[in-house]
Amino acid sequence: MREALLIARREYLERVRSKAFRISTVLIPLVFAAIFGMGALSGNLGGGVRHIVVASNDAVLADCTRIELLTTHEPNAGRKRDRSAQKVQLLVDVQAPVADSDLTELNSEVESKAIDGYLWLRVLPGHARPQATYVSRGSADFPGTDKMQSAIGAALVRETLMKRGVTSAAADGLLRDVELKTVQVKNGQSVASDTGKSFWGAYIMAFVLYFVVVFYGMNVAQSVVAEKTSRVFEALLATARPESLMAGKLLGVGAAGLTQIAVWITAIFLLSASALGAELGQGGLAAYGITPLQLVFFVIYFLLGFFFYSALSAGFGATVSQESEVQQFSMVLVMPQLVGLVLMVYILGNPSAWPVVLLSLFPPCTPIVMCLRMSAMAVPWWQLALSLILMIAATYGVLWLASRIYRVGILMYGKRPTLPEMLRWLSYS
Repeated sequence: MREALLIARREYLERVRSKAFRISTVLIPLVFAAIFGMGALSGNLGGGVRHIVVASNDAVLADCTRIELLTTHEPNAGRKRDRSAQKVQLLVDVQAPVADSDLTELNSEVESKAIDGYLWLRVLPGHARPQATYVSRGSADFPGTDKMQSAIGAALVRETLMKRGVTSAAADGLLRDVELKTVQVKNGQSVASDTGKSFWGAYIMAFVLYFVVVFYGMNVAQSVVAEKTSRVFEALLATARPESLMAGKLLGVGAAGLTQIAVWITAIFLLSASALGAELGQGGLAAYGITPLQLVFFVIYFLLGFFFYSALSAGFGATVSQESEVQQFSMVLVMPQLVGLVLMVYILGNPSAWPVVLLSLFPPCTPIVMCLRMSAMAVPWWQLALSLILMIAATYGVLWLASRIYRVGILMYGKRPTLPEMLRWLSYS
């Protein structure tokens, strides 16, 4: 253990003192901030005033459609509003009743940019629903297709109510969205939850697991290949065993990675503590479906997953002679973790289905899939215990297997070993 700790200290200090570590620690958050900032800026640039016309041969339907289009943009209207309502001011005029021959003038106004577009609602005799056409200069012009379809459907309901004597105020009350509260049952207790926030809570935890395990696991492999090509191992093997070298490398690289993540998390909390607290609200992390028990298991699965995939990376890295060859086996490490991310919606929607249960007990997929299941339901204790037992056993087995391959592979140069050769390495004492 003393040898492993000495190697770990060397690996850790070598990384945290390097310029690449300092630059990446600062640059990666700045890149993500720039990406999100550009997204927010593009959203603001997409705002402004949008002027459209609702034209129809039915004056009542045209007026009802205008009301529905504006309702989604009015704050505190009690209706589900489009997010773009905060950035776009919508002006809606009505021209009704009009005939097909009157559309030529509207086309000219669109072409001359006097208006951004017009919605033509044509009611045919004997048909309950109108023919709807939206004309604009571009296919991506505001408003969107889904929004207009919803407004037309609500306008038909409003028109029918008004024809039966219902006042406009009463129609507003009938068309007002009903507030729906979601409650999740966990450990026999009802816990308030937000479906959208719970999804993002699960997504962030799964993404952190995936990013850290893949990124720093591949760092282990690249470090092994770099030292192997520089013949540093030949000097190290004179004073330390191969198993100690691999264990020290896993601990050192892992500690450097965790240090970088800790710096990012600390910076986020220091720079946006007030905004983050307001966003979390009184419910705290529980509002995102994240409980203290879930955080404990997240840390456990995080550590087990890191050592599982880092050991595989070290073993594979010892079998190649160039850093470019590391990418050839990277997909072997990425694929099991991608399964959880690709099937995220299915897992969150069916956390107790037997394929999901089996996938959560399969060690290469356990960290991500089990964290997703815990975000969606109270996982039975025996499944949690079994997943930990299987994960620990698999991690120990991978460490043993990788150390056997590692101690022989690091001394081989210029030749890529075959599978039978690597199997023979396992029998060497």
